[in-house]
Amino acid sequence: MEKTDTRRVEKTIAAMLDLGNDVVLTPEEAGLMFGVSKWAMYKRAKNGQAPSHKLGTKVYFFKSELMVHLKEL
Repeated sequence: MEKTDTRRVEKTIAAMLDLGNDVVLTPEEAGLMFGVSKWAMYKRAKNGQAPSHKLGTKVYFFKSELMVHLKEL
């Protein structure tokens, strides 16, 4: 997915969920925060090891929730 497509999806999700200034991350972007692959983030989302949200078949992460989660580790 191109960067512009990712940002368009992020804005759409933020508008739908009224997130204000929160940033919506793809599994790949979230993986960079944890230093793991996007596949590891999919697995963590599935196992409940990282806060995540699904929209259809897509998995997304909110940066603010991941920051809280990182502080709790």
